[in-house]
Amino acid sequence: MKKTFLKYMSKRIAAFYWGYLKKDIDNFVIDFQKGKFKSLGDNVVFKAGGTIYHPENLTIGNHVRIGDNCFIMAIGGVTIGDGTIISRNVCIHSGNHSYKSHSLIPYDDTYDSKEISIGKAVWIGQNVNILPGVSIADGAIIGMGTTVSKNIGFGEIVVGKGQRILGERDINTLKTNINNTAYFAKKHPNL
Repeated sequence: MKKTFLKYMSKRIAAFYWGYLKKDIDNFVIDFQKGKFKSLGDNVVFKAGGTIYHPENLTIGNHVRIGDNCFIMAIGGVTIGDGTIISRNVCIHSGNHSYKSHSLIPYDDTYDSKEISIGKAVWIGQNVNILPGVSIADGAIIGMGTTVSKNIGFGEIVVGKGQRILGERDINTLKTNINNTAYFAKKHPNL
């Protein structure tokens, strides 16, 4: 009976940790790191949880939303423009282990780093992966589950394997809204 109770309690404690406490701990860490960011704009909200490595190389503009469980490796530098919305479970990696070592495998203790630039008014869907050296232009939309391995142009809408281009946003309207800072998070600061 005692083993059954202990097993039950350990599962309940683990569920509590992963369901609530982990997000509180992650939020505490992100709040602590905000003072170490290279630059942090006004009205920036991290929804819940997440991990940021090398916050000193992270620049975030105004009116930005970053969803639950984000992962940002900013070793090579990451810039996120004004009005950008990043959904949950997004991974942004500006560096990776070097595999070019002559003495260690599968990689050594150095990094190959390349800056990532995310423009203004970009909408990044759930479970997107952004690889080192990528530039995402203003107004782009990236569909959920996409791995971004090459640059994305102004107002382009891309999805899935190979970053298939579905189309473009209305360029004139997009330019006008960016110039007028007509950002969702600016109009709805509490969402």
